[in-house]
Amino acid sequence: MTFTPTFRRIADIGGKQHLVPLIENAVRECAFPDLFSVIFESYTPSREPDGWFHPSSHPLMDERQLYLYLTEPEKWKDSTFEYGPRMSVLMGSAMHDIFQHVLTEIGILLRPTGTCVCCLRPHGVNRGECPEWGVRDDVLGRRGHMDGLMTLPGWGEYGEGVWDLKTCAPPVIRGIEDNDLATFKKKWPKYYGQMQEYLALTGKRQGMVLFLAMSEGWDMREFTILRDDAYIARLEAKYRSVRNHITQGTPPPACCSTKAKARACAAGGCPVKIGLAA
Repeated sequence: MTFTPTFRRIADIGGKQHLVPLIENAVRECAFPDLFSVIFESYTPSREPDGWFHPSSHPLMDERQLYLYLTEPEKWKDSTFEYGPRMSVLMGSAMHDIFQHVLTEIGILLRPTGTCVCCLRPHGVNRGECPEWGVRDDVLGRRGHMDGLMTLPGWGEYGEGVWDLKTCAPPVIRGIEDNDLATFKKKWPKYYGQMQEYLALTGKRQGMVLFLAMSEGWDMREFTILRDDAYIARLEAKYRSVRNHITQGTPPPACCSTKAKARACAAGGCPVKIGLAA
């Protein structure tokens, strides 16, 4: 059976949702490939510093933190996840795989081809291949993977853009309306920065962050994020400043303004953190 998404449903909900009703309908109609696999791969508890800025980790970091991340990688110690959060990450990665299969099958997600510019693996869904779109900027030294690029008639002014999936516990999105951007930016500034970096790296004008609550009805919330050129300019200026400080061999001013922030900092070379331990 071939499933055709009913884009007419978008008008029925007053523009609040664009993707959610299509996903719900696709799941009800079992719009999956006849046979597909969800691959679980071994992964390290945290990403080791690799000399690159990453959209998922670095938009909110201060210049001094980024400087130490790049110049003292051996002293960089991210916080570790316990059993519960680590299991959530594992199951979340499976849901990413399932959603990517479904949305590609119904023609909303674009399938990447060729070689990934981020990890340099061939694109594909088999072991050893990269199923996600890569992005890369050699000038500022940043790279990463995105969940997808999608085309969706009637979505905003452009009908296409970046797609990002976040899995969460049901209480995380309870009581929050779709496309409440003010709440989104206040509650998830890290995700806002991540999306802005994806938009900068792809040249796209909009993106969508889709939250999926794991269990209890599997509720979803979608947030359309428009490109924020002022935010992107500040972010790129920060990265450029860090690279310049490295070239000059002079660290930026210390950024930890409170003891709590210093203790939580992953940079083992943070002077404030060292002072507290003395």
